[in-house]
Amino acid sequence: ATDTLIRFGLRTGDEITEATLQKLSHAEEILAAKNAALRYLAVRPRSEREIRDALRDKEFSDQVAAETIASLKESRLLDDAAFARSYIRNAIVLKPSGRVLLRQKLLLLGVERSLAEEALDEVLEKGTELDEAEKAARGFAAKKTRARSQGPEFRKKLTAYLLRRGYSWEIVRQAAKKALEDDKGGGDEF
Repeated sequence: ATDTLIRFGLRTGDEITEATLQKLSHAEEILAAKNAALRYLAVRPRSEREIRDALRDKEFSDQVAAETIASLKESRLLDDAAFARSYIRNAIVLKPSGRVLLRQKLLLLGVERSLAEEALDEVLEKGTELDEAEKAARGFAAKKTRARSQGPEFRKKLTAYLLRRGYSWEIVRQAAKKALEDDKGGGDEF
């Protein structure tokens, strides 16, 4: 509150008009919204929509939320493109996932489709997604030693596992075939 008074050049004894009081109130609300947003961003990077939703949950007006978001973007503390790239990198490290699932998660977090696609193209280099899928398939196969002897049933389970991880059908087909070849020393046709 003192910072706001100093910013407005007010001193003890100054008369405050209704217009000045409204400006002071608005400035205090913006400051409170920024502080709430910064506390939310301190936990982990967030998308613009996540910040907007958090500010709405705290009952800030849409105008205050928009001004706060604009200020955070200007300060480069809020950037959906950087958020998307960071999210993809972290998701891949924690739990290898395919392009389809990562896109879906980014869209649910409020990242625009075009930004999500750019980030996916930038982070997921050609061949990387297939390598990750093959690694996941080998890990799945290693855990399911009894199921491997069942043949077609194992292939179904492996395929479903990789599809749930968000890999495209083409990637799943190649990764499963490679995992089966590694397991048997030569694979069945997939």
